[in-house]
Amino acid sequence: MLACTIISKYLRLFSSLIFFILLGLSAPAFAQAPGPQDQNGAPTPAIPAQKKEDSGLFDQTSPYLDYGDFSLNEEENEDTQYFQYGRFFGLSFGGGYETATGNRGKLYEPALPRFDIRVHYWFSFQFAADLGLFVANHSFLDGTLNHDVKLIGYGVHLKYYFDVRDAAAPLTFANPYLSVGAGAINKTQTTSTQATPDIDSTISASIGGGLEFPIKYKKTYLELELLYNTQSFADTNETIYKAVPDLTGGFMSLLAHFMFVW
Repeated sequence: MLACTIISKYLRLFSSLIFFILLGLSAPAFAQAPGPQDQNGAPTPAIPAQKKEDSGLFDQTSPYLDYGDFSLNEEENEDTQYFQYGRFFGLSFGGGYETATGNRGKLYEPALPRFDIRVHYWFSFQFAADLGLFVANHSFLDGTLNHDVKLIGYGVHLKYYFDVRDAAAPLTFANPYLSVGAGAINKTQTTSTQATPDIDSTISASIGGGLEFPIKYKKTYLELELLYNTQSFADTNETIYKAVPDLTGGFMSLLAHFMFVW
């Protein structure tokens, strides 16, 4: 009995010795590795790791998320140049020669002069509009009876200026344009035998073109224009006069305008 007690005591002592030996061998595995050191062996402070942020929805690259300026810089440059060098408003006075065409032209005497007044507005270097009023006096002889015809017209014209910046100098200086318009013409015809004048009005359309010569840049211009007006008065298709079967035809005008710009 005593022998068993002694053996048990020594077994517990041997087990404890084995445990401490194994613990001593495994301790270096749990030791921390030395931190960063400078060239003299002194430890340097550790830099805290930065937290990586997740990219948001608008930080991602996608053809649907990328912003496109739609050539805004180019449009801004054009606007800047126009506000610096362009024209905005204008007022012109002028006149010229107007003749009828077709059968009406065979009967009517030309109107010289025809008087015009116009207000101009420019949208850009190449597009403009003007609102105008004109007066022209024609006459014709039917047998021995003289007729006086007074035309008063008004309407709006849209203009397109050709881009001639890279063209020859004379063409650039002339500044050519095309014009289309619409309006109305009132006709008052009187004779010595009529107690009341014959008054008629109709819608008209016009097409033409011209040249603008600068007299003083952005101040005054000389405008030369060729314009054709078409209309249909009440007597257009009637056989009234012996000289012509009807009065079909429009009006062709050659005009000169002196224009003030600001």
